[in-house]
Amino acid sequence: MLLDVKSVDKKFNGVYALKGLDFSLGEGEVHGLVGENGAGKSTFIKILGGVYKRDGGNILWNGKDLPEAIRPEESRKLGINIIFQDNVLIPAFTGMENICLGRPYPVKGGLIQWKEMEREAAAKAAELGIHLDLKRPVSMMTLAQKKCVEIVRAMMSDCKLLILDEPTASLSDKETNLLFSIVRNLKAKGTSVLYVTHRLEEIMELTDRVTVLRNGTLVSTVDTAGTSRKELVRLMSGNEAASGVEDAETGKDAEGKIGKTALEVHGIRSKDGIVRGVDLNVKSGQITGMFGLCGSGRTEFLECIYGTRKLAGGEVMIDGKTTTRPTPSESIRQGIAFICEDRRGKAMIPAFSVEENMMLSSIDRYTKSGWFQKRAADKKAMDMIEALKIKCVGVSQPAKELSGGNQQKVVFAKALLTEPSIWLCDEPTQAVDVATRQEIHRLLREEAKKGKAVLYVSSDLTELLEVADEVAVMAYGRVRKTFENKDLKPTDVLACCYEAEREESD
Repeated sequence: MLLDVKSVDKKFNGVYALKGLDFSLGEGEVHGLVGENGAGKSTFIKILGGVYKRDGGNILWNGKDLPEAIRPEESRKLGINIIFQDNVLIPAFTGMENICLGRPYPVKGGLIQWKEMEREAAAKAAELGIHLDLKRPVSMMTLAQKKCVEIVRAMMSDCKLLILDEPTASLSDKETNLLFSIVRNLKAKGTSVLYVTHRLEEIMELTDRVTVLRNGTLVSTVDTAGTSRKELVRLMSGNEAASGVEDAETGKDAEGKIGKTALEVHGIRSKDGIVRGVDLNVKSGQITGMFGLCGSGRTEFLECIYGTRKLAGGEVMIDGKTTTRPTPSESIRQGIAFICEDRRGKAMIPAFSVEENMMLSSIDRYTKSGWFQKRAADKKAMDMIEALKIKCVGVSQPAKELSGGNQQKVVFAKALLTEPSIWLCDEPTQAVDVATRQEIHRLLREEAKKGKAVLYVSSDLTELLEVADEVAVMAYGRVRKTFENKDLKPTDVLACCYEAEREESD
């Protein structure tokens, strides 16, 4: 075995994040790692990467004991490389410059040999089946291209184990297929891959074995060919009845009364030209889904409505009141909640406590005569923790210590405290487990049943068809068509996207 883990423990504030974990991985194996949020997946890979020190147990690497505390650079020298969900590239640098960071530069006559570095990076990319312009600044690359740059950088050293953490979050189907081909290429060359994801269909398609964690402990390691998505959900949740399928209260068929138009958008255009004249109505009591291929302008459209992206024209109407220059503060006052795609970078402050993050958009409600009402805020935060089933030590725990799914629940709690009438949700279930995804769907469906309007953007078409009452298709900065979600098939939506691409190319 390349990696053999025995009885590994890790505690935070006296609470076990991992307890007695056993794990093994062979050379050239693609091994899936799954579990609900808070199961211990991130803690485990950070121990392997030298970010955290383990508190007990043994780790054998190529048959040799690893010390309890190793630094990240020591882990990389051993051949262990991690590509986290959030890229750690320098945007202003080119792909090649990012690839060569941290490596000794070839020098001749006191001068850095840039051409030689370019040749080495290009050769490694070609070897992996990656074709992109490495001279291009990372800031101008797509998410998939950035992921490819990180993979090339990892493989420039003698990488024996590549750990991928939620690698397809926010990637289109085409980009996901590209990543799959790279992983298969790595496997064929004898590199081991630890594939961490909540997307069980990817586990079933790509991995040889899969390990299931629950509450920091090992549940089971099974051959992928001998299991099913339903069985993995059961193992993760511990619920015999669990299947991962939406129930009547969660899915689009849940009873609800559609009311008047709450949000009207007329011909809005963004100053950067990405949003190019969008018309859309979102009714109260309804979930309007929005789908589009990568680069369609979905995220930018929501930012225009909320006021974080400047408008060049058009108007936004909230309950009949018109604005041509929306701002975030004005949007909050008008009852708009925005769940943005980048929760760590834009929706929360990781170093702040759970309570402080919850209060970010509603602190004025807990301020009296210039004094913050701590007792009232504590009670409201505790109510939210209980209502949303947030796993945390308490209201004072730093948000950065929570799992991704529990961080997302904190973001939703922050929005709920503003008492919104309109929800703008951009990839709200990105990188969360099946159970949390269903909880988010249920929350939004309950909001719709209360007469709230929900605009729900997702790159997961299957999910969108599960939860939305209607689906608007966006392409090249415009809404091309809105489908009523009755017997709507994925092929109908995709055909609309590709037809728009054909029209643009003509």
